[in-house]
Amino acid sequence: MSRTNKNFDNKRNELLELIWDIFISNGYENTTLAFIIHSLNISKGAFYHYFNSKEECANAAIEMKVKHWISQISKEDTKKIRADERLKKIILIGSRIAKDNSKQNEKMHSSSNIIFHQKLMVNIIKQFSPIYAEIICQGVEDGIFNVKYPFETAEMILTLSNFYLDVNLFEWDLEKMVSKVIAFEEILTCTLGMKENIFNFISRSFKLEDK
Repeated sequence: MSRTNKNFDNKRNELLELIWDIFISNGYENTTLAFIIHSLNISKGAFYHYFNSKEECANAAIEMKVKHWISQISKEDTKKIRADERLKKIILIGSRIAKDNSKQNEKMHSSSNIIFHQKLMVNIIKQFSPIYAEIICQGVEDGIFNVKYPFETAEMILTLSNFYLDVNLFEWDLEKMVSKVIAFEEILTCTLGMKENIFNFISRSFKLEDK
């Protein structure tokens, strides 16, 4: 990569970090292109040097953030352990990342961030699916999982965990959430073709958080 391209990417990523914060704080629907340019303290021409529209910079900011979370998970993921243990580990790391970003998550659920939140969930499912699918394939090869469609199964698992179990989005009663999480554990166990539920740590963790 040439120095010019590297400088371009570095500056673009720097702007994307700021753009992410702008959308989270101000709300995607409330944020105009003029507001973004003013907040970034750059000229209109400079903005268009890196992005073509508000939607493009929003999509790019989301993609960059999700890639950052994936890099965090990849640092701790290892193929040296069994697939079921890898899956448990990745779920726990994902839960930890969510907790670390709890304040931003609260703002994400504001009425002015509905579109931004939807974009984020779709991006998470698309970018995380290959990782989950690879683990499922490992489990199938090792005889731990019994799955015919690893990639589609990965997408289903991520959709349930990121969409259906979103307390704020559905405004679920916290007392009823425990049963929903337990149901998710059973679905996960059955979907992966496992005889034993090894995912009950999810509901245990949720019960502790709810106290």
